[in-house]
Amino acid sequence: MLTQHIQFNGYTNHWHDDYTQWHRYGNLFKIALPDLHPTILQSKVDIAEDLGLPGLLMQEGFLSQLFLNPYKTIENPELNELEKTLVEGNTLVITNPETKVGRELEKKAKVVFEWADNLPSHQFNALGLEKVKLFYLVHNNNYLFVISSSSQTQINHIQTLLANTNNLLNKYKLHKGWFGVKTLLKSVTCTPGHPLELIGIGMNEGNSWFIFDGYMDFLAKKELENWVSEVNLPVVADVGFSPIYGCSDYVGLQVQDMVTKQAWIDYARKKGGYAFRPVYDPESDNFQFDGYIVHEGNKEQIDNEDVPFINKTGMLNGNLTSSMVLFIEKEKPFTNESIWEAIMNRKEVAVLEQAKMMGPAKYRNALQFLYLDKIYLEDYFGDNLDIHAEVKGYDLVVTLKNYLPDFISGNLEIVSDLAINVEGDLLKKITLSENETKQIRIPLTPLKESMGRTNPIAVNFLWNDKKKTTVTMLDLPPAISIHQLLYAHAPEVRFPVTIHNFSAEGSFPVEIEVFEKDRPQKKVLSLTKQCETAIASFKETDFRLQLKPGNYIVKVNALGTTTKGQLGVGKAEGRPYVYEVDLNSDGVDEYRMENDSVQVTLLRTGARVIEYIVKSKKDNVLFKVWPEKAGNHKSPFRMNRFYPYGGFEDFLGQASMETHRIYDARIIQKDGDFVQVEMETDYFGNHLKKIFTLYGNSPLLEVRFELNFKNREANVLGPQPILELGKNHGTEDVFTVPTREGLIEYRMRPEEYYGQAIDVVEGWNAGYDTMEDISFVGAFPVSQPLFLHMWMNHPRNTDAPHYYVEFQPWTPIIQKSKMYFSYYLWGSGGAWQNGVDELRKRNLITKKNNNQKY
Repeated sequence: MLTQHIQFNGYTNHWHDDYTQWHRYGNLFKIALPDLHPTILQSKVDIAEDLGLPGLLMQEGFLSQLFLNPYKTIENPELNELEKTLVEGNTLVITNPETKVGRELEKKAKVVFEWADNLPSHQFNALGLEKVKLFYLVHNNNYLFVISSSSQTQINHIQTLLANTNNLLNKYKLHKGWFGVKTLLKSVTCTPGHPLELIGIGMNEGNSWFIFDGYMDFLAKKELENWVSEVNLPVVADVGFSPIYGCSDYVGLQVQDMVTKQAWIDYARKKGGYAFRPVYDPESDNFQFDGYIVHEGNKEQIDNEDVPFINKTGMLNGNLTSSMVLFIEKEKPFTNESIWEAIMNRKEVAVLEQAKMMGPAKYRNALQFLYLDKIYLEDYFGDNLDIHAEVKGYDLVVTLKNYLPDFISGNLEIVSDLAINVEGDLLKKITLSENETKQIRIPLTPLKESMGRTNPIAVNFLWNDKKKTTVTMLDLPPAISIHQLLYAHAPEVRFPVTIHNFSAEGSFPVEIEVFEKDRPQKKVLSLTKQCETAIASFKETDFRLQLKPGNYIVKVNALGTTTKGQLGVGKAEGRPYVYEVDLNSDGVDEYRMENDSVQVTLLRTGARVIEYIVKSKKDNVLFKVWPEKAGNHKSPFRMNRFYPYGGFEDFLGQASMETHRIYDARIIQKDGDFVQVEMETDYFGNHLKKIFTLYGNSPLLEVRFELNFKNREANVLGPQPILELGKNHGTEDVFTVPTREGLIEYRMRPEEYYGQAIDVVEGWNAGYDTMEDISFVGAFPVSQPLFLHMWMNHPRNTDAPHYYVEFQPWTPIIQKSKMYFSYYLWGSGGAWQNGVDELRKRNLITKKNNNQKY
């Protein structure tokens, strides 16, 4: 690999200094990266300029040693006076480099500041630049601290900075945090990073507070608080959604239906929170916001205007380079309230990439002064010990690295919930020599109470009088995974069950019991099979249930745990049929399923239902663009954004990883009382299967999902019928959902798009075209989704410039097991109530537990 150093020190549209390394490999591969060492040194020069001391050079460790013990101050002493004072203890001497003593002292520090002679910074070419040097010497365990300058103005400035910084450190505790750090834990879109993972990374960097604001992260408010509490993390974790933060809760927040800026402000006020705006946004000038959102280009305003501000950190794949440091009085408890008091009183500093800082000078200059010292902040925020924790299988793996110039010896303490047993919860006398790295593997034993939840695990390292903490997690699926809602025809029902084995037993029984729904004490079937799978692994067991038509509750027992599902069994009647046909002559066959009621067309591309035609109305109730391409198909990276094929499809990321994938497909039931087509694919180790079933002569179309996923960024699946009832999607279409407040109706707004996250009490949504008398009902297991997401699309959407509506049950993806989900489509002429009644007769309407809320 070839490396070339490139630098620029001058003016383009502003004065700046860039130090870059060009790397070439195989001639064609070329990448530019910052040249790290001179870039760091330049950051010191830039900070000195911001301090009003463009010639300031500070030896690293100057402040940390100066503030450690008392010292005596003398100015421009003779040599004998200096020697006498130094014998008595630590001394701060202020000298002029033009004097004899000053020249001698600067000679001793020459090697410390050689870097400044070799750095071609543009600031060093300023006419009349006066250097001021801060360094220290050690003599017989006493420290001689030197401020060397020929300018009394500079000396006065330095003394003021020293006093202000020391006073702030005596009065306040510095709390570094990530404001606006983002995950997508509760979203169908994908980005790396679980909240606990980011908290662990942040704690290793010295962070003590986190405010998450990724899309729908506010739904995790209680979870975050519980995780922190479970393992006694010394941090505060909260949520928000830009532009509002600090709310007592976010119940009822509809982020896709906040039509005006005032709506955001009113919501924040109602919930005791705050609303923020960009510094420059003329449209916000007539509204009473509480503060600014930091932008690097608004340093003048953030520094000087008496307005609170927030600085967003962003996503893990954005490298988390921005932070905030709050100054909170030492006597105050560290809480959400004290965090917001500091922010709203501007006792804060925004820290951007490469240590660029904004905020009121009192606090900003003190932090900048400490940054020039380097050693103080590294010690304060624990950078001298790197601690990383992760869970592999059922093992906790802790990696420690000592960056101190001496060995350290301490204890490792593991804190978990009672649902996780930790072998050797206190590991004593772990010794790390200078720059040594050690890795410790600690077995974990999950109990049944740990299954189906995220289990935080805190790791504390204690040495001398210090303690550093990080956190990781053992994220576990339910021990038993089944279809929570299923339909089949008598006499035989295939019922798959997957068990994640958390026990020490390699072989164990799995029992399935079937009860009549209306007579829950009436058991009609019981079967037991032996399952064999190793600890921390999972295995599917296929049950064949011989059942008469009826409505049932299925109960599965294994490893001391139980789960239940709802099953409808219908009569074996009707003669549907299925065949292959290449409708667009592209060489990839589509699959068409038909009966007396509907004609259904399946695409292998994305494994989607592209047409669901109600024969009595001769209408496809699903919106469809295929086989046409999007109008902006040639726009850059078009395939990486939402692409409107239409039909019944899924959000699995956005753009969905499914969008353009051609699935393997086969007909698995060609004729009889039902027909089935299976489609499956593998996304680099993430397996997804869908089984489409058309039953009898009814409109009932079932889509069964089976997921075996390992990529952790895939958090949520969003199956969605994209609806266009009748000839056009318009205000004549009424969409109904069952909520705790009763049935709620939605209609499109011709002037705008909007969305809602809906807490449904039953697992269905319905639509009805009042002009063309055609309806659609979708049904799903209500306990699985986080919420039902409704989206009324509008031609203003540049990626999908059409009118239509989506109803997506946003469903968390379970990993380390096989996940099952099912969705049912019913389209027909007449009122939507008829469809709901038909699904209810088939036991396909599920009810939410009264305590379950999103």
